[in-house]
Amino acid sequence: MTLEQSLKALKAAFGAKSTEAESASKELSAAKAKVAAQAAEVSDLSEKLAAVAGVVAERDTLAAKVEELTKALAASNELKAQAVAQIESVGKVAAKIASSVGVAPAEISPADNAAAKSNDEIWSEYCGIANPAEKVAFYNKHRAAIVAHLGIK
Repeated sequence: MTLEQSLKALKAAFGAKSTEAESASKELSAAKAKVAAQAAEVSDLSEKLAAVAGVVAERDTLAAKVEELTKALAASNELKAQAVAQIESVGKVAAKIASSVGVAPAEISPADNAAAKSNDEIWSEYCGIANPAEKVAFYNKHRAAIVAHLGIK
């Protein structure tokens, strides 16, 4: 083989290898770009995962608070029920006091208090009402006392 033939053969071999090297370089560049894109995606996903973990931790904290407040509400409702059970009405206390001194207690109804007013007091109250509708209602309720005060039979 001559020198010229050897040179041509080397050029051909070098050209083929050069093309192979360029092709491999392009594939390597594409792979590097893909790895970089996937690394960026992993980084984004890691940030999102960290944010989700923070939200989950906050949710767990709030759930614990709700549970604590629910227990406190149940305890306060129980205390309220105990307090209500211990409360005695004024009437019951008065009846106990009256019975302790030997007097039979009598219940006073609000209707008895209204009847306890004199005819003059009812007339004065009637004269003090300015609203006509209220005046008519009051008259209808206390008609007998007003008529008696006026001396009408």
